[in-house]
Amino acid sequence: MRPLEQAGDAVDDRPRGRPRSPDADRAIIDAVLEELIESGIDGLSLEQVALRAGVAKATIYRRWPNKEALVLDALATVEDPSPELPGTSVRDDLIALVDGIRRRHKHNVATRLYPCMLSDGARYPEIAAKYKKVVVERRRETVRQTVRRGIANGEIRADLDVETLALMVVAPMLVQVVMWNPGVDQPDELAATYVDALLDGLRATPADRRPIEAPATDS
Repeated sequence: MRPLEQAGDAVDDRPRGRPRSPDADRAIIDAVLEELIESGIDGLSLEQVALRAGVAKATIYRRWPNKEALVLDALATVEDPSPELPGTSVRDDLIALVDGIRRRHKHNVATRLYPCMLSDGARYPEIAAKYKKVVVERRRETVRQTVRRGIANGEIRADLDVETLALMVVAPMLVQVVMWNPGVDQPDELAATYVDALLDGLRATPADRRPIEAPATDS
């Protein structure tokens, strides 16, 4: 996770009484993220956050004016680095990206927060927008870049929409690990199965690279 001092603007840094403790700040932020994962935004209790963090509730209120401000700052600390891509082919890179979702769904904070954002995001649009910026858009851009590279080097057909393809690449694994079978380990080969099934309909063929002649007609 990124340092708390890089978080959102809601934290009040004006000195009040004793100096702030970075360890307390970190404990509070970690507690908020775990409470979000377990209880969602609606169920988030500052009492439980304080208990989990080992601080007084007054300590939280001295730092954040309300629950929403605290959640926004917590989300700003979430890091979600992309997996290392092999670079041997677009197929291999897409498999690495999709398999990253499979491997990280139990332990990665950003992925574990996804169900909470699905269920509560519509009621908290500012929080949902922060998650989209911090997590979703970073992931999407990595996939977009990979798809664009595949189009540029001829591995993927050039007549397809990049945004649609990016969604099609990640959606099957996300649905599998977040909605259909949360918490269940998926087979190692599942990412390749999904990517190959998709690419079978997207790969450029020799026919795609040259004009198709109209069939001759009898005169």
